[in-house]
Amino acid sequence: AAIDHVKQKSKNPQYIKRYQVMKKRPQTESEARKDMMIYLKNTAGYKMDFFKGKSYDEICPIFQARFDANMRFLFKSREEMEEEDQEVLKSINETPA
Repeated sequence: AAIDHVKQKSKNPQYIKRYQVMKKRPQTESEARKDMMIYLKNTAGYKMDFFKGKSYDEICPIFQARFDANMRFLFKSREEMEEEDQEVLKSINETPA
């Protein structure tokens, strides 16, 4: 709908076509590296200075490990979470205050 509106208003439809081609292009390695750095900064607490001088191939294993850990946590079943809660409560009750 928005693109149709722009097509009606635009005097040069070549710009719209160029924009649509840019939208469809695959992600470059540098864009993927930047996205991984931002993800790690926001979720794992890494500083951006940590990644300076590191290549895509060096950042990718760190990202993959943290991403997989987050996915495992998100897809845990309710029973697994309740078991962990019981273990934590048990350890708290056993610890003398």
